[in-house]
Amino acid sequence: MTKFSKILLGEYHLFNSRIFTHVLFWLFYYIFFSLLWVKEGNYFRSFELEFVLMPLRIAASYVVLYYLIPRFLLKEKIERFLTLYLTLIFIAGVLQRVLNYYFHECFFIETSNLVELSPYFRSIVLINTTVMLLSSLKIFSVWRIENKKNREDSEEYLEIKSNKRIYRILPSEIKFIEGMGNYLTTYLVNRKPLIAYMSLKEMKSILPENFVRIHKSFIINKNLIDSYNNESVEIDDRIIPIGKSFNGQEL
Repeated sequence: MTKFSKILLGEYHLFNSRIFTHVLFWLFYYIFFSLLWVKEGNYFRSFELEFVLMPLRIAASYVVLYYLIPRFLLKEKIERFLTLYLTLIFIAGVLQRVLNYYFHECFFIETSNLVELSPYFRSIVLINTTVMLLSSLKIFSVWRIENKKNREDSEEYLEIKSNKRIYRILPSEIKFIEGMGNYLTTYLVNRKPLIAYMSLKEMKSILPENFVRIHKSFIINKNLIDSYNNESVEIDDRIIPIGKSFNGQEL
């Protein structure tokens, strides 16, 4: 997974700062939607309107992300979550409509009408769209974390001695292993490679069935293959040759 994807899912923060990452996200959001809703080339109106409405969208999003989802949805209090969610979206949508009327339409639209129902509906939909987008990312991130925990619970750790330390790794973290004489380098997902004094044959004997030796110098994790042909396998932008004696059908 790329850093950009992790940023969207809240699993990685620029410069290790959650606040900086969030400010940058909302700044991008503000500029993007201000430009998206420009009418008749009037950039000032569009940016002014987004500036007025952004605080409500931010507030509604954070209430859902950091209160409703962890407090109710993740604890399977579905009815309570839906009741509070719909109430929040409705109130935020109404407030957004009122702010839009008094801080924007009164100055720029002569025929504006505060009691007209359709603008309220549009405001509620717009608030809900923003909150739903961020909530989906949050829920997906939680699912990934829980899924990883479940895999870790079902997998047994391997212990590899490298640089006078013993490292505990999960088989699913291994992308491929490269042998160099009596040493081997284990390439891992989101971790630095480990160099150990060990033969490929020894390593292969302790690995699950999804690890295949495709060359005298390489063992690969079949589950992480990006592409392959009769001559090579690609894993995480690394092209790994297939030995002549290897039976390609095993992939």
